[in-house]
Amino acid sequence: MDLFEKIYSEYKHKVYFFVKKYIPKEEDAEDMVQDIFMHVWEHLDKTRQIPAEAIIFKTCKQKVSDFYRKHQLSFSFPEQIIKSEDDEAPDEKCHEEQISKVEKLLDQLPQKTRRLFMQHKIENRSYSQLARENNLSKTAVSKQINKVLSFLRGNLQ
Repeated sequence: MDLFEKIYSEYKHKVYFFVKKYIPKEEDAEDMVQDIFMHVWEHLDKTRQIPAEAIIFKTCKQKVSDFYRKHQLSFSFPEQIIKSEDDEAPDEKCHEEQISKVEKLLDQLPQKTRRLFMQHKIENRSYSQLARENNLSKTAVSKQINKVLSFLRGNLQ
């Protein structure tokens, strides 16, 4: 078994599940995994100096980041809440119910957390801007935003 086959068989599932956490569409996730292993194939000679796992997961993070940038995504609700563009548009009543549900969940959050989340997701402010304006670290802002996302995901499923 050559080096690439060994790396592929060892990491294919880990890479797939890592990517799947961030890319909900099956086809997009599979394409990305293929791109990641193509990158590994192209830079196979570097795995002798740098551990393969480091190259693989750094590439994963870069590809996910590129995907979000390319598709101009910053936040998306689970697929069962908002249908993809390929599906038929949800009827008006269902859409209003979904929005109402999200608004009620956001109302349950502490005011400061809700404000940070809304400024980041609605006003497209960066973590750096929010951190400066609120005398917080970028890490603190990130944790607050991620808490809200986890809260929403948990309550919308």
